[in-house]
Amino acid sequence: MANNFEYRYNAYIHTEGSAWSLRVNDIYVRDNVDVPYADYSPNIGLNLRPGKNTLSLLFSPITGQDPSTEEYLYSLHDGVAIDIAVERYQWTTQERERIHPIRIRYNEAEGRFEHLELTASGEERVLEQPHLRSNGRMQLSEFDDIIFGGGQTIDGYRLDITFTVDDPIPAFHWEREAVVLEDTPELRRELRDAYRHIHGLISRNDTEAIFQEVEPVWERTAYMLTERNSARDFIENTQHGLAGYERVGPGGEVLQPLYWGDNPQEDQLEFLDNGRLVRIRPNPILWEHPPAGSERFASFPVVFYKTRNGEWRVADVATGI
Repeated sequence: MANNFEYRYNAYIHTEGSAWSLRVNDIYVRDNVDVPYADYSPNIGLNLRPGKNTLSLLFSPITGQDPSTEEYLYSLHDGVAIDIAVERYQWTTQERERIHPIRIRYNEAEGRFEHLELTASGEERVLEQPHLRSNGRMQLSEFDDIIFGGGQTIDGYRLDITFTVDDPIPAFHWEREAVVLEDTPELRRELRDAYRHIHGLISRNDTEAIFQEVEPVWERTAYMLTERNSARDFIENTQHGLAGYERVGPGGEVLQPLYWGDNPQEDQLEFLDNGRLVRIRPNPILWEHPPAGSERFASFPVVFYKTRNGEWRVADVATGI
């Protein structure tokens, strides 16, 4: 592990009364549709930059569904609570540093969130550690069209908090190349072509070409999260290796036609990194597990960026774990 990144970063998210989607530096981490209660601790290391980082919880306090329109209804109420902590764990020494930027509960009578100074275990919230710190402030704004895994969109709110990381985290491979994107009919056609390209490689069992497309993502993952010394070493030591990206997978799962409708204008686009990354939700690239008609699917949740030269490339594989 000495030649790889020695630290793991996790966010600890506890919520009551909301569905949500979590982003770090405006890059997707995972989502949650368990409205009454959720408790997750996703790894956020792959989303970090050295120095200042922003954690965003896009949340909707869903209260029901309109039977006539099937639209979800939401409102802030006394049952809404959000508790967020961030932890740095050092593999070599097993030392942990945890900060607790926010713990809030909505007070309906006063029409605002109350800040709770103690953690759920009754300890004072810590905001500063040797390599990790936050000012404990939050910014709350309205947010339209929070997108969930099935492609559903729900309006709600965006809660932003900032924290600082002192470790030397490598830059994203697309950082200097990615351009800001604009939602136009041309972009939607080009994005579909990018998905068709990846889908075509899988259809032809061209796993080496897939490796070349995704190598920068797997290279950074190997360095940040494992002891593997290269992208190839990393992916070949996953459960199925590159064989998992063939038309028929090792377990008999079969690649499906691209999962979208006839009109690109109806695709549900999710823009990330302040508009420099984009993907279609739900994920269009799917394999169905046997038997046929089982409706049990595995996906390849690629996220794309566009270079200054107009090329579309893979920025991320948003596994959401």
